[in-house]
Amino acid sequence: MALFSPFCMKLFEVGRVKYLHLSWRDIEDLAERLADIISASYKPDILIGILRGGATVAHLLSDFLDIRTIYPIGCNSYVDVAKRFSVKVYSPLALSDLSGKRVLLVDDVADEGLTLEAVVKQEIAPRNPLEVKVATLHMKPWCKFRPDYYVQVTDAWIIYPWEKREVARQVAENFIRHLGVEGGLKMVAEILEADVEKAKKLLKSVKNVPLTE
Repeated sequence: MALFSPFCMKLFEVGRVKYLHLSWRDIEDLAERLADIISASYKPDILIGILRGGATVAHLLSDFLDIRTIYPIGCNSYVDVAKRFSVKVYSPLALSDLSGKRVLLVDDVADEGLTLEAVVKQEIAPRNPLEVKVATLHMKPWCKFRPDYYVQVTDAWIIYPWEKREVARQVAENFIRHLGVEGGLKMVAEILEADVEKAKKLLKSVKNVPLTE
């Protein structure tokens, strides 16, 4: 698969960090392509979306694949005191039994893939599904647990539309450090699809982000 698809137009770099900024239209196009890839070899009975982004992607896939049975699962990943990767489920799967069901686990991106692997092994496999496949929009080149289906491989920091404010808070310091206050705020405003005043308002509560020269 190609590293980048032509409809993802907002690929840029700031301070040697690459960013891939996606619109809702980009997401719908990606989801449609993912649905085509899945339907070529797999017909799931149930979609399970990992909150937050995976649930959004699963919802779109349910429309493209015409599958009405969809469930969310919420979990946080962390490294424990013994330096072991663990997943804590805060919103468990509502089904206790998946016997005879073909399951598709969905997330937005497979970074290292450890959360996906843990959810499959700890939360889905014990419920005895007939088959489990994993689908994501994106996969990072260093992913250790590769999804069965994905659309793009990218090493960029992905800015999804459902978390653009969260990402804006995280990247603002880097933008302003390398582009100056005016340039950094303009870039944040572009991510937010808003004006500079709204960008300033969002960043007022963020530490270490200067809003004046």
